[in-house]
Amino acid sequence: MEVRPLVTVAGCFLIYLALGTILTFGNITPYITSYLKQRVKKDTTYEETSWIFCAFISTCSLFYFGGKLGCLIGRRWSMIIGSCIFCFGIAATYWSIQHSLVTTIITYGVISTLGLVCCYSHPVVTAVELFPNKKGFVTGLVASGLAVTPLFMNSVQTFFVNPNNLQPASDGYFYNDEIIESVPALFLIMASFTGCILLIGLLMYKELPQEFKQEETVSTELTHMCKTSRHSYIKESSTKTLDYRTTINNEKLSTSLEETPANANADEQEPYRNNEAELHVSPTEALKMKEFYLLSIVCISSYYPYMFLNVFYKTYGQTFIEDDTFLSIVGSVAGAVHALSRVTVGLIQDQISYKFTSLLLLGIQTVLLFTIVATSLDGKVMYMIWICGLSFTFSLDFVCVPAAVVEVFGSKYTSEIFGMVIFTSTASFFLWSLAIHRIISSLGWFATFCVSATVSFTGILVTIFFPETQRTEPLISRNFDGNSEGTT
Repeated sequence: MEVRPLVTVAGCFLIYLALGTILTFGNITPYITSYLKQRVKKDTTYEETSWIFCAFISTCSLFYFGGKLGCLIGRRWSMIIGSCIFCFGIAATYWSIQHSLVTTIITYGVISTLGLVCCYSHPVVTAVELFPNKKGFVTGLVASGLAVTPLFMNSVQTFFVNPNNLQPASDGYFYNDEIIESVPALFLIMASFTGCILLIGLLMYKELPQEFKQEETVSTELTHMCKTSRHSYIKESSTKTLDYRTTINNEKLSTSLEETPANANADEQEPYRNNEAELHVSPTEALKMKEFYLLSIVCISSYYPYMFLNVFYKTYGQTFIEDDTFLSIVGSVAGAVHALSRVTVGLIQDQISYKFTSLLLLGIQTVLLFTIVATSLDGKVMYMIWICGLSFTFSLDFVCVPAAVVEVFGSKYTSEIFGMVIFTSTASFFLWSLAIHRIISSLGWFATFCVSATVSFTGILVTIFFPETQRTEPLISRNFDGNSEGTT
């Protein structure tokens, strides 16, 4: 096996490892909120600082444009520009947090996320191109970088800001000067770390040469034929014979298939040896397919609980666990479990299917969300088990959905279509935040987790209706007698 593809995949992993810095927000929320409360605005609350993360999630709705930028200027340049913006946004928070919550939202919630948007989808697409037969595995492996970051970054953040493991006051805020004064400098350390890792990852990154890419151009006639016959093509048996002779001539068919012999004779009775062709669905065509909307709803159902827990796991844990270091360790271990789950879930999906993998993860997620309030009865151990269990299920959006996009719509427009799928879940997060703030303040944590569990259960209902058939990878075998067979 060549080493170059493995080096590139390792570089993609490091790029995601650096980008995962922003997902440690749940660990530093108490420090940020306490700083703003003590130094900027006396009545700052956790509900208000959660808007920093809401801005991050909502800005992520621009993933589609990050994919388009990669198409226009190249993936490498898109990631170089994004890396600079990402590091600048984090570093600038050193200044912004000393002035106001609004400026903190702009630098850490919006600007840094714009950099992430420019980088996010490209490493996965490149890894899938390098290993097209292991889409789920390489997607999970590369995407696990995002989840690994909290494993060590949480501990670094806590050691720098709160080395003596001081506990918050009864109202949940820190008032110790040694903690408060360390908060602004924390963002300079985070920016330096991400900058170094991104530089290494980009140096290791190299795309597959254009002439060797596995993306094949399908003729306009073949695409038109597949559009008009798509629904009947899927529902009927896999042995149905389609008359390609009346749709396209032999010349155009040979240009749409890979490695067609130049001297192929239409009268020969030999079967076509390389008979696999991938049809690529454009973003516009994807909007006409029900799979796009089913994936979008599932993405909302899993993405919302993930982001909610990412923001509030430490805040909720502080209501019955008086150990700041332990709660940071919980986040670190959960990050490791999440990283492991991305690889594991990728392997599982390669062996079974997107549908059954999603049903399994959403089912576990729903049960754990409904029962998480019971962890306050047993304390630390039970709480860690529940948080780690939930972290395992959150790989759905980052592994199952991207791999499903490739399988259903083809690999050519993966970045754009995945950006469109994720848009619905991220753009609506502001609405979820408004609802959650009301629920927490008026009904408490139990009702809040019940709402999250209900959202997750909705994803189960939607996944049941997701078709098993994969539309865009038909095998076309020619008998050269005027007929062709299509199988899915």
